[in-house]
Amino acid sequence: AARLRPIDADLQVPDTSKFEAHTGWKSEITFEQTMQDLLNYWRDRIAKGSRFLTR
Repeated sequence: AARLRPIDADLQVPDTSKFEAHTGWKSEITFEQTMQDLLNYWRDRIAKGSRFLTR
């Protein structure tokens, strides 16, 4: 079976402009950097033999 149904979004990147306008908050870390950091984190965990999703 397919993992994604036709209605499922395969990419979700939020638009934070409304939040920024109301609060003055501005992201300091780009989306691309966040994804790179996340990928590196999991690569490191796997390389160290960490077990996850075990029950």
